[in-house]
Amino acid sequence: MIRTAILTALVLSLVAGATLAGSANDALAALKAGDHEKALARADRDIAQSGDQATSWFVKAYALTELSRFEEAFEAYEQAVKYDVKNPRVWNNRGVVLDRLGRYGEAETSYRKAVTLDPKYASPWNNLGVTLDKLGRPEEAMQAFEKAIDYDSDYAAPHNNLGAMLYERGEKTEAGKHFQAARRIDPSYNLPVVNLVMLAHERGDIREAELTLRTVLSQDPELAEARFNLGIVLFQQKRYEEALAEMETVLAARPEDTRVLNNLGVLNFYLERYRGAITYLEDAVRVKPDFQQAWDNLGLAHYFTDNYDAALLAFEKSVSLAPDNSFAYYNLGCVYADMGLTKRSAQAFNKALSLEPQNPYAHHNMGVLAGTTKDPASELRHYKAALDVDPNYADAHRSLGIFYARQKGYIDPEKAEQHLRTYLALVPGVEDKEIAELLRDL
Repeated sequence: MIRTAILTALVLSLVAGATLAGSANDALAALKAGDHEKALARADRDIAQSGDQATSWFVKAYALTELSRFEEAFEAYEQAVKYDVKNPRVWNNRGVVLDRLGRYGEAETSYRKAVTLDPKYASPWNNLGVTLDKLGRPEEAMQAFEKAIDYDSDYAAPHNNLGAMLYERGEKTEAGKHFQAARRIDPSYNLPVVNLVMLAHERGDIREAELTLRTVLSQDPELAEARFNLGIVLFQQKRYEEALAEMETVLAARPEDTRVLNNLGVLNFYLERYRGAITYLEDAVRVKPDFQQAWDNLGLAHYFTDNYDAALLAFEKSVSLAPDNSFAYYNLGCVYADMGLTKRSAQAFNKALSLEPQNPYAHHNMGVLAGTTKDPASELRHYKAALDVDPNYADAHRSLGIFYARQKGYIDPEKAEQHLRTYLALVPGVEDKEIAELLRDL
């Protein structure tokens, strides 16, 4: 699963409270009342009648933005800029629309124009931070959020956003302070509450996290990030069906959100619905071809349907995207092994161990391969290394028990029984006829 700390959405600004005459005033009043269709109609009428062009184009652009008609909103803001080029609110809102259109570089320019006109105007500083984060410039984003806080200490959004950035850097304590500040400033603002919940979850307070998220959703059922994080909390509790339902609800609102598609793939995988997992994960990598984690998960789903060719392609893609990821090479090694490509399998496991010497799964599988190539010393060394890293690794106990029971020159019935019984204790309820027979013969 991926990023849980939530950035606040971009913030539009209304025009300053001026006293206007005629339809311009009517249009602005409708806008402030939240009647965007009415505001749009009245702004169009005022524009046609050559009324207050600056205000009318602004109102039209704002209403179109709220109606999610972003291309039209941008064209309207272009007109508004012509009539009121020194209005920082116009430049701020123009930036919001450009961001929604995915034109982040142009959005940055528009926000910077707004703060040039009014350096202490907090909203474009906050919005600039959101856009800079999308541009992959986290340090600059944090500076922008800090500016917004400096110029308006009672502005909740930049506190939440700066907290999210600090969270991503691993500075959880400082992040929590900003989330608390945002919550204190605006008790009705749910995103910092969700972020605080995730910090509680990381501390192990899973039930508290779930209850708080459900409270937030009872107040705001459409808050997708809260539902997304509730899905994660339920997943952590192995309540996969409930988690799946939450993620599916989020996907209905965000059909191409790759985080959600990946998580739905993972949940279907845990529910052993591998075909469903493949469908979601293929969508995830279609939308975001460089999504390494989704490629890895897709490879696992194909592997569990015995489609080794497809699994191999997915894991090779994963390795190409994450050449320093030990587990990507481990997964690749597993596929090679099941395809009978022993040499390639060993190369992949060795690469995994060169990147992460404490990878117990790669050690175990190297031991298995050593057994097939009649190298008992190497086999024993790798099994022991796996258990040094993870003393509760059941498969390694099983393999080592069989090794001590059968390997000529290393037979030790006492050690064999010890490891085999440890294995059975670690997998209660599992019927393993081979191990039962071995224990009877010892």
